[in-house]
Amino acid sequence: MKRSISLFLLISILWVGVAGCAAATAEPKPTPIPPTPTQIMQDVVAKIHWFGTSAILYHGSKFIYFDPISLDGPLPPADLILVTHSHSDHWSVADLKKIITPKTTLIIGPIVANSYEADKTELGIPATILSEGQTMDINGVSIQAVPAYDTIGHVKGSGGVGFLVKVDGVTLYHSGGTAAYPEMANYKSDIAFIPVYSKDQAQAMAEIIPARVIIFEHTSYYAAQAVSDLFTKSIGAGKIFVALEAGPIIP
Repeated sequence: MKRSISLFLLISILWVGVAGCAAATAEPKPTPIPPTPTQIMQDVVAKIHWFGTSAILYHGSKFIYFDPISLDGPLPPADLILVTHSHSDHWSVADLKKIITPKTTLIIGPIVANSYEADKTELGIPATILSEGQTMDINGVSIQAVPAYDTIGHVKGSGGVGFLVKVDGVTLYHSGGTAAYPEMANYKSDIAFIPVYSKDQAQAMAEIIPARVIIFEHTSYYAAQAVSDLFTKSIGAGKIFVALEAGPIIP
């Protein structure tokens, strides 16, 4: 897995916004920057793999997949799968079948329920629906569903969610399909995964989310690299911004 942690690089980019989220109705306010990440955080980042879009694998004491799609390579069977919403680039039966076992726990946002019902026989395992504000503990992993919405593709109250996951002593925040909103200031996390639908929205989320490390997704590696470099300058060195190179797991 190749990755780049960009610190203090001067860049000039031509920005083309990726179609997706627009601004949330409320104006978020930046939160204080947490302490600079330690070597422990670098070690946690080393346990993250990005397949593309919002598909993330955390491989620590548990194998946890977020929005699995475009999965390739020697895939570890999933202990836990979390799906934020049912867009076709987040819910993929073909990819889910690659990692599901009888012991896999599948957790979905309410908006995914209809898709799951249509595919549950093929998937062969039950699903737990976790709504905004609900929590669940399973085998040493704590999961909380939080809101995820914008003004275009992810309607507020429609059942899309993000997830706060506590595992191995760290908290991961997968924001789902969303724009920035004020309550994100409460989502204390070690690593946050945020989509880059546009530079402005990515910056709004990067400023308000109190995460020690921010990893960009739902974009290309080159755009992730560009915003990593840009935000290191504009937001500050107290947060580390990470651009992972998407692709298959390479042994």
